[in-house]
Amino acid sequence: MKTARRGLAIALSTSIALTPVALAAFELPKLHVPGILGGGEQKEGQPTPGATPDCPEVFIDSGAAMLRSPPDADGANVRYQLSLGETARECVIEGDRLMIRVGVEGSAVLGALGQPGAYGADLRVAIRRQKDDTLVASKVYRVNASIPKGGTRGEFQVIADPFTVPVMSQRAQDDYEILVGFTQGAEKPVAEKKRRGG
Repeated sequence: MKTARRGLAIALSTSIALTPVALAAFELPKLHVPGILGGGEQKEGQPTPGATPDCPEVFIDSGAAMLRSPPDADGANVRYQLSLGETARECVIEGDRLMIRVGVEGSAVLGALGQPGAYGADLRVAIRRQKDDTLVASKVYRVNASIPKGGTRGEFQVIADPFTVPVMSQRAQDDYEILVGFTQGAEKPVAEKKRRGG
């Protein structure tokens, strides 16, 4: 239901905004990713040409903010967990089209039974039209986080290809919403390649 989805909303009020996602299971330190999309926050009175602060809100699909292996393991039996961290988005109006850029950061954390390696999963970024709940654009990206020998944590970052959708009204927040979330189970780690030369 849309009411339930809105309970998961990450309210962002500027054209480029960063926010932590509440994660279950492990207590993860906050990621700091200013300028994840290559810019900073706009200064009041000096907007970037074409940029608009009225960007659609970001929603995390229910149950798609993290992946744990094994899926139903308790704390003592977890091998690893992939979790979404911070998101960012930027909107630019070009004529009758709205360009939306989305960035996502996340991490992999070893559990009690985990071992170093590279962990990956598929992450979906989509745009949904609110008036009829239709997905108007969707792309899936492979994310990977490497945990080195002696470490317990690795990070990943995805900057999605720009989405372009029709401008429907003066308020993009009322017309569209951005969805992010893992699409399937995480994979087993693969051996990490050794560095050459020291």
